[in-house]
Amino acid sequence: MSYYLRRLSRRTKATLGTSLLGFGLYSYDSRSEAQILGRNVRTFYNGIAVALDYKINFKPGPSKEDSERIENLHERVANRIFDVFEQNGGLYIKIGQVIGTQSAVLPPAYQRRARKLFDAAPAVPFRAVERVFMEDFNGLHPSDVFAEFDLTPIASASIAQVHRARLKTGEIVAVKIQKPAIQKQINWDLRAFRILLKVYEYVFDLPLAWSSDYVEEHMRMEADFQIEASNAKKAWEHLQQEKSLDGKVYVPKVYDEYTSKRVLVCEWVDGIQLTDTRELKNRGLDYKEAMRISVEAFSSQIFRTGFVHDHGLYIQESETFRLEYCELWEALFMLDIPRMTRICEKWGIHDANMFASITLQRPFSGKKSIDQSVDVKEMYDLQVHMKDRIKHFLRDQELFPRELIFISRNMNIVRANNKSVGSPVNRLNLMARWAVQCKDDRGSWLSWRSVIFEGTLLLMNIGFWFVRLRDEMNKLVFGMFRQFGIKVDPSVFDG
Repeated sequence: MSYYLRRLSRRTKATLGTSLLGFGLYSYDSRSEAQILGRNVRTFYNGIAVALDYKINFKPGPSKEDSERIENLHERVANRIFDVFEQNGGLYIKIGQVIGTQSAVLPPAYQRRARKLFDAAPAVPFRAVERVFMEDFNGLHPSDVFAEFDLTPIASASIAQVHRARLKTGEIVAVKIQKPAIQKQINWDLRAFRILLKVYEYVFDLPLAWSSDYVEEHMRMEADFQIEASNAKKAWEHLQQEKSLDGKVYVPKVYDEYTSKRVLVCEWVDGIQLTDTRELKNRGLDYKEAMRISVEAFSSQIFRTGFVHDHGLYIQESETFRLEYCELWEALFMLDIPRMTRICEKWGIHDANMFASITLQRPFSGKKSIDQSVDVKEMYDLQVHMKDRIKHFLRDQELFPRELIFISRNMNIVRANNKSVGSPVNRLNLMARWAVQCKDDRGSWLSWRSVIFEGTLLLMNIGFWFVRLRDEMNKLVFGMFRQFGIKVDPSVFDG
């Protein structure tokens, strides 16, 4: 063996040594808890592949073949991206779930693929979270703290899982324990996120990296459960002051003495998912009323207190931004384009119509009242011309209010919940009313503008219920046809 090694060239030896070292590192990394090397290689390989695929093949055209080619491109890229999210897990699951809530402006392929991701956060074995607990509580085992502790988690999310337990004082609690690899992965994941944004900014010539600092700061805060505990208590204080929500919204009690950076212990509250309409009905609860309360609770945070919750994460709006955002919503519903444009330009936004479309999550032209239905052609045109509009949209990135990043995410989640149960609530009208009332807390709301505003809401409500009636009639007709074995293309009813 030594004879053959001596005869190898220096370059060959270097290549062989590098290969063996790489194989050894990969083998070690694949058996480690964090799998940092494998996750980053997977991210960058697929990230570059996606960028090149879109750069080379995204060439929209008017023909049916062009449309099919673009749809196949979206399907291929969506599968590649979400496969990476599922395989990497951790914060990648959360990023994918955020993308999944953007269905109003994403191609259908992303919407279909994203639905699978909400159940893609597998639990880790108890011995893994047991170690986290003991590290955070000076060697104490869960059995030393709790009278009972269920080893099997009742829920698992992207960065943590929840176990049911009983304190020695008798209270039933929910124990949220962070998955052990998260703290090891977070620096690398956020670094990869920052690098990919810069690469995509260069490849697509789009302003993307400007948001990385703000997003990274809040993602780190989301991984600190002591911050989450403090925010939960503050949110409860605010909600208790909202008379219209009195007795309708509740935030579970936090047990500070059992809470650390990676462990959060809260009061156990039996509940039902907001979108589980069957179980809500079985319990004698009105799912429409539940959805309305949910929209109003988030509207109270966005427009009145400025302390906004978003899946365990909170942001505090500046008072200046809160008032301007209320004013913007009023202008949207009054079709007051000059006022919309003035606010947007102050925020460094140079396309008020595009911002309105993103906010309302439906095409906005400024020439007609806000429609409750979505025009497919307008949405396609929005996607096709998105690049040029985004470049113009964010020319002055330093002026853009960072609060909008997470408020948009919050509103996307609210919209997705409402849509998943058939949109029983006129979400936009409810939010618009909150915006106007919160803007005018300091003075009288009765004015000629309020009359016009109320008239606009009335017309929108009529349109909303006509759309609901049309959808229900379509379902009835489809059902009748199916009974006779006839398949009908739903598009024949669109007009």
